[in-house]
Amino acid sequence: MMAAGGGGIFVSYRRQESSHLAGRLYDRLADRFGEDQVFMDVDTIELGVDFAEEIFRAVEACKVLLVIIGPTWLTAADKQGRRRLDDPDDIVRLEVEAALARSVRVIPILMEGAIMPTRQDLPESLVGLARRNAMDIRHERFRSDAGHLITAIERVLATPATAEALGAPGAWPAGHAAGEITQTVFQLASNDAAWVTRLLAGIEDIANSITDKDRKAVALTGVAQAWAPTDPDRASRLIADAERIASSITNLLSKEAVLTGVVQALASTDPDRAERIARSIHGPISKATALNGIAQALTASDPDRAERIASCMHGPIPKARALSRIAQVLTATDPGRAAQLFADAVNVANSIDSEPSRARALSGVAQNLAATDPDRAAQLFADAVSIANSVDSGLRKAQALSAVAQDLAASDPDRAARLFARAESIPSSAISASSTVKLLSAVAHALVASDPDRAAQLFSDAVNVAASIIDASSKARALSSVAQNVAASDPDRAAQLFSDAVNVAASITDASSKARALSSVAQNLTTTRPTN
Repeated sequence: MMAAGGGGIFVSYRRQESSHLAGRLYDRLADRFGEDQVFMDVDTIELGVDFAEEIFRAVEACKVLLVIIGPTWLTAADKQGRRRLDDPDDIVRLEVEAALARSVRVIPILMEGAIMPTRQDLPESLVGLARRNAMDIRHERFRSDAGHLITAIERVLATPATAEALGAPGAWPAGHAAGEITQTVFQLASNDAAWVTRLLAGIEDIANSITDKDRKAVALTGVAQAWAPTDPDRASRLIADAERIASSITNLLSKEAVLTGVVQALASTDPDRAERIARSIHGPISKATALNGIAQALTASDPDRAERIASCMHGPIPKARALSRIAQVLTATDPGRAAQLFADAVNVANSIDSEPSRARALSGVAQNLAATDPDRAAQLFADAVSIANSVDSGLRKAQALSAVAQDLAASDPDRAARLFARAESIPSSAISASSTVKLLSAVAHALVASDPDRAAQLFSDAVNVAASIIDASSKARALSSVAQNVAASDPDRAAQLFSDAVNVAASITDASSKARALSSVAQNLTTTRPTN
């Protein structure tokens, strides 16, 4: 499985007609990009792991999806004689739907003289495939065709989303509320609430300018979450707009992605409405994400309800983390119940078949346990490290170790740094720059009181790594993550980093991507700075 968000390649095909070509393509792609960056079929999914969930994770993580279309791709039928593409649960249909609903480059590959499907040939959720430029690959010229395909994929993987430089000029017109964002350096120490208001108003304008309804709804939920701490009424209106748009979306995956964002935006202000929406979501990953957001929002104010919601989650990693968060809150008032919830969380984590997922779940429980039972937390962290070290795949081992290191940073920053260094040393580890920034800034934050000089150096290292990120959305988020961690110890530096993050996000030309990136930065900003 490729790294999440790491620009992997997904090969979608039907075994009955194209397994030979898919296998040859996989070999060429794996030779060029590495086996861990190419996902082809169920043979790469561990035993006991939910097939559909893992497929969706893989599609979400990839940057390119190849759809291998043979002569019978459109007409392939099941045992009852029904066309497979007309089945909403057909795995090939789900793969392509998932890619079309996300920012994934979809490349149709025509084999053995197959022709490109038209809009009329496809289910409504797949009509976007008909507009994708296709490539022919034939047996007699496979080497040459595959070479051209690899060159095209290399261009996709290397293409930056926006300008590379920090502080690149924004795309909004001068005098527009959003245009001011790129012309003003916000000083966090001055508590300039008016600047933040202009920023959020500009993002809202961008979100409302988006014509694609799926992307518009996602953008509205993002800016609503950013408005919530300072203007909950305005946030509520934006959420209502996003929910209304979601009701008209026909693609199930897109609709549930929007509803998940709506739930997360509502969780802290209207948990009843949020829970009703969350329970209407069918996709197990989206539902678990939505319910986890509600449980997290209710943990401090209503731990009983948070526990009830957490107990019915199907996703074991968020369930284990949610139960342990609730236990952490209850430790002072009901230690017996807290101990039982911690035990339940550990049992949930240990029930996970996938070793990387089990390691991440155990380290999440340990993170929440560290303040009240450091010895037990240390043992759980040790178990998580041992499990992560047992993973065969170099990339997945490195990712698991990195995740454990991030959970460990607050309670044992030195050990976390050593663990992360071990993850980075694994051949083909491909640890993302964003993960590196997150770990460095978390360790630095933990060291501010005990070793301020080292903390300052680590913050500088984190900023340098963030500045090296090519993708503007990822760069903006990374810079604002460092700003969050440095704000308490160096508010002026945090102010400059937030300003840099806004400028990078403002340089994005695509309105939807710009709104999402700016909303993410704004959410970090409004939850970090004091409000008037």
